[in-house]
Amino acid sequence: MCIRPGLTIPICLVLAGMPAAIRAEAPPALAPPLVWPPGFSRDVQGSGLPGLDGGRAFLWNRPAGFDPVSTLRVDRHIPDGSGEPGHTYKALWALGSSGPHNAGYEWTITGELHNRSLASTGAQNVAVNGTIFKEANGIGPVGPSWAGNFNCVDMTDEADPVASCIGAEIDVSAHSPTTDRNRQRVGLQISTGGVPGAHTGYGILMGNLTGSVTDRGVSFQGEGTYGIGIDTAAGRFTGVPILLGSGQSIALDGNREGHFARTLGFDGRDLVYGTGSGPVFRVSDAGEVQVASVREARPNPPRSSREACTPGDHAWDEAFEYRCVAPDRWKRAALSDW
Repeated sequence: MCIRPGLTIPICLVLAGMPAAIRAEAPPALAPPLVWPPGFSRDVQGSGLPGLDGGRAFLWNRPAGFDPVSTLRVDRHIPDGSGEPGHTYKALWALGSSGPHNAGYEWTITGELHNRSLASTGAQNVAVNGTIFKEANGIGPVGPSWAGNFNCVDMTDEADPVASCIGAEIDVSAHSPTTDRNRQRVGLQISTGGVPGAHTGYGILMGNLTGSVTDRGVSFQGEGTYGIGIDTAAGRFTGVPILLGSGQSIALDGNREGHFARTLGFDGRDLVYGTGSGPVFRVSDAGEVQVASVREARPNPPRSSREACTPGDHAWDEAFEYRCVAPDRWKRAALSDW
């Protein structure tokens, strides 16, 4: 090593016998520590304090005043012509995995909001909200959009799975034992249209691929009590509220297992009420009625042969059978023992 302490001739020292660590150049100066916001902790793992957990990217935001800025925001824009066909572009991707002996519940994304706002403010407080704005591109028809898409794909190849595969589960829990007179807790609310006069194709659409079977399209389970199963009274229908195809019927005495014995339906020719033994009541489009037997519960005989009636009316008492043969014209036949 040579130095020039203000002299013309350099002074050189031989350091061959010194350790390599001494001969190495001095390390560069360390960068100054990051400046953290006031009250913001670098690591809160196990401390119970809010902040940024370097191990698991825990974001915490509690501003002193109103803060319109998102705690976490991901802006992603795919330039025109830069995408690959069939590829899915994720603005936010959360990947998790559980083991066969995992005793906990693994939630990939959790949205939790502690709502304390007044109802009179009209605020919309949403734990998880997915919104897609379908906009014209100026070139051609805009592709399909899903505001929320949930898939549960069973890849276990188990012949008789013992655990459920649920696409979406919605639980509305009422912890208060008091009566909710306003009935504002809603399990599922679907609002379509958005503006007056808008036309929506389907409120709820259920579709199966060819060969697949869904046991029950809509089912009410549990020991609870329901006020009305399906209520169409408030709707205005351009067609029929409930549409059945020929050969379909409504069961009248079903149980939780899906068994039933009495049905009402249309067999392609007649309106039919039937039991497990077969049809017992038929009404044709011409008004012809077929029944196993007819019983008139009340006699209601006419007081005179000129009492008001419509041809075809029938009545009886202990002594006579009465038949209306013309407008306001009754005739009778005597009854006898045998």
